[in-house]
Amino acid sequence: MHYAEGSLMPLMLLSLIVGSIRNAAVPFFIKPITNSVASKAESSYLRRNMKNHYDFLEGQLATSPEAGDYLCGKHVTAADIMLSFPLEAGETRSGFTQSQYPRIWAYIERLHEQDAYKRAVAKIVEIEGEFKTTL
Repeated sequence: MHYAEGSLMPLMLLSLIVGSIRNAAVPFFIKPITNSVASKAESSYLRRNMKNHYDFLEGQLATSPEAGDYLCGKHVTAADIMLSFPLEAGETRSGFTQSQYPRIWAYIERLHEQDAYKRAVAKIVEIEGEFKTTL
């Protein structure tokens, strides 16, 4: 369960910071520097580590106990709930695709089909007026 917050989310946070550096409102002559810093962080650290984590998770889903659809088997557990946000945020933040990680993609879709997930989204829409997964 600690994997989501201890290993995957720090990369998501770093990705958010790098994106903020890249999109910072800075004078035009500073923009090449901020873009260079962001690009170096992405190419030398973020992309490689995100790929390692997604490859790991793809493998975990392939070897789920009892050939289950979730991390720990045939039923949703707390581990699946903890991992849902980093994966949803990662889908938009790191741009992984269905063809790259078909098991992760299908896993996210299965989580979206859960009644509890649908109720949570409906509650967010009721309160906020919309629902979007962002980091």
